[in-house]
This record gives sequence, structure tokens and C-alpha cells, in this order.
Amino acid sequence: MENIKCRMLLVEDDKLDQAAFKRFIETEKLAYDYSMAGSVAEAHDILSQEQFDIVISDYSLGDGTAFDVMESVKDTPVVIVTGAGNEEVATKALRAGASDYLVKDVERNYLKTVPVTVEKVLEHKALQDKLRLLSHAVMSSDDSIYITDMEDKITFVNRAFSEVYGYKEEEIVGKDCNVLWQQTAHQVEGDDDAYNAVSGWEVGFFHTRKDGNAFPISLSRSAIKNEKNEEIALVAISRDISERMEIEGEFRTSNQELKKQNRLKRELAIVVCHKLLQIVNELKDAVYKLTTMASGKKGADLRDSLSLANNDISRAKDIIDDFLEMSRADDCEMNVELNEFSLRSVVSQVLKALAPLATEKGIDLKSAIPTLDLSKNPDWNNVVTVLAQFVGDITEITSTSNTAPTLSQRTIV
Repeated sequence: MENIKCRMLLVEDDKLDQAAFKRFIETEKLAYDYSMAGSVAEAHDILSQEQFDIVISDYSLGDGTAFDVMESVKDTPVVIVTGAGNEEVATKALRAGASDYLVKDVERNYLKTVPVTVEKVLEHKALQDKLRLLSHAVMSSDDSIYITDMEDKITFVNRAFSEVYGYKEEEIVGKDCNVLWQQTAHQVEGDDDAYNAVSGWEVGFFHTRKDGNAFPISLSRSAIKNEKNEEIALVAISRDISERMEIEGEFRTSNQELKKQNRLKRELAIVVCHKLLQIVNELKDAVYKLTTMASGKKGADLRDSLSLANNDISRAKDIIDDFLEMSRADDCEMNVELNEFSLRSVVSQVLKALAPLATEKGIDLKSAIPTLDLSKNPDWNNVVTVLAQFVGDITEITSTSNTAPTLSQRTIV
């Protein structure tokens, strides 16, 4: 059997018993770090200065008994050694808080049971410490925890449960857990599908407090099994999600309000677009009439200007159409029409349209597009619009400069 390494105090006033204990430890090569005390007073002195994992004390000592030794022991398990046949003392020792007892015989064979007894006592102490830690964690948890047996009778509740549900421990323990589900056959209106099981938590239930008020909860349940893998109890952890549902309700209300506002904005944009399209169509008709009326040499120049104006009006119409399509689309994505065209012709068209403005400001616009034509497949209207905006911005910056335009300033594209 594996020996447990531990700090041990032996309280024994019989020198022969002390020697027998020491000889047994050495013979069996037990890995015990032990100290010895020959009286209650000496034991008190040692315990006030050192910490031990276990204390083994003879019951009858010269200046007292093992019970006097136990008064100096705080959280250390004590094993009491009694005389042969003194079961009454052993029973009294266990009731006083001793972890175990050994019956001393004349041949001192009881020493052979020391390793087993020590191992059992230390394992029991470790289990008690673990249970104490778990109990503290459960009792101090902010979540409501309750345990039921397999007949749904509540056997345990923690502090948070009593605070949330309004029951004292003695009022709820022993009752059927269905008492928590009474008068809860309802959901928040419109929230039938608002909650689902997430990470082992089931949400969307309603429990009832002692005063009869229902409140929403999230619930996690698991089975407690014994060594045979048989379910012997159920532990449930519930959380009051009233505040969460209130916040989510406010969020849904705000979201619906935003959707309403966006819908109104789209409707307004559509109305504005229709008005603009009406104006653009009227301008296009006016340009067409002026073009048909132009004649002679001056008429040719006018027709060129009107043709550029007509192209600008067409682009404006296309932009409005695109914006109108985007306003109507739920995903707010605008369809882009890709057409193959000459980039050099686009640049020439933009420069020609902006030439009057540039001349007025004393700016000479030139194109640096190479002779080799470039052909791509972007959206024609978007390219023209962006390029015209770029040239217009450069023109405006150049015209406001305090220095005379340089070649780099005039060669815009």
C-alpha cells in the first residue's frame, strides 16, 4: 500500500510505546515526518508552533487525556489510541470529534494498522475540505441552485434561491418542485420564439415566487449519479432574466423605430427622385428643341454645347435612376452596369465639358492619356462622374493658387 507523506505528531507518555512507534516507522520505511510529545502540556506547546496533517494521541496521559490535546487542535484530524477493550472511550472520542481510534494491545500489533488508518483519515479530511469548498461555492453563488430527488422533491436550496424565490430553506425543502412552475403557463407577448437553448441553458421559462409573482428565467439542469452510474438526484441552476428581457424589449422597440424611420427616408428619397426625374426629362426636352432649332455656323457650336449638356443631363438621369433603385432595394445594393468603352474618349469628353470653365479661369486643360487606347469594363456613368469631379476640384485649386499655373498644374489628366 502506498504510504501518504504527512507531518505527524505522536502524543504518548510511555517511553516504550514511543520507541516501538519509532522502530515501526523505520522498519516499515514509512515516509512520515513525525514529532513526539510526552504530555498534554508538551503537545500544546508543539501545536502552538507547528502545523501537522494528523495527530495520534494516547487517551490516558500523565497530565490529562487526549480530549485535552484536542482543545489545541483546530482543523487537524486526531486519532485516539485507547486501551484494549475500551470501546466506551473510543465511542466517546468519536462523538467528541476524533477522526478515528486505535485499540492498543500488549504486543503493540495496533501499530500495523497505523498506515491504513492514517491514509483513510487523510483521504476523509481531503474529501471534507473539498465538500466544504464546494458547499461554500454553492451557497455563495449568485445563481439560484436547488437539488431534487428522483421523485421531484426539493432536498436543497442555496442562499440565492431563498432570496430570489422568497422561500426560507425550511419552507421549501421537502416540497414538490412543481410548486415553482405553478401559474406560469404564459409567455411575453410576441416572444414565443425569442429564446432557445444556448450552451446547456434553456431560456424562456417562467417560475413563480412565494408571493405568486411569475418571472422569466434561464435554466440549466443536470443529473447527479452514484458509483454505479445511476441517477440519484437532479441539480438545477436558474437565473432571473427579467432585466435582460426588459433590455431586449427596449432594443426591439428601438430597432422597429429605426426600421420605420429608414422606411420613411426611402419613401421620401423615392418621391424626391421622381421629382428630379421629371425636371431632368423637361430639361432634356428643352435641349432637344434647342438643338433642332440651331442652324448655321453658330448653330453648329451651339449644337456641340447642347450635345454636351444633353450628355450631362443623361448622366444625371442615370445617377437618379441608380439612387432610386438603391432606395427601393432592401439590401441597399445598387446594380452596376458594366460596359466596355474607351477610357481616352471618356477623358476627352470630360475635358471638353469643363473647357469653358477652365478658359474663364485662365487654365489650359490637357490630356496625358497615351496614344494606345485603354479599354475596361467599369460603369460608364460612375467613371465620368468621378473623373469630372476630380478635374473640377483640381481646376478650383489651381485657380485659387497665388502662383502662375505650371505645366504640371495645367496637365491635369
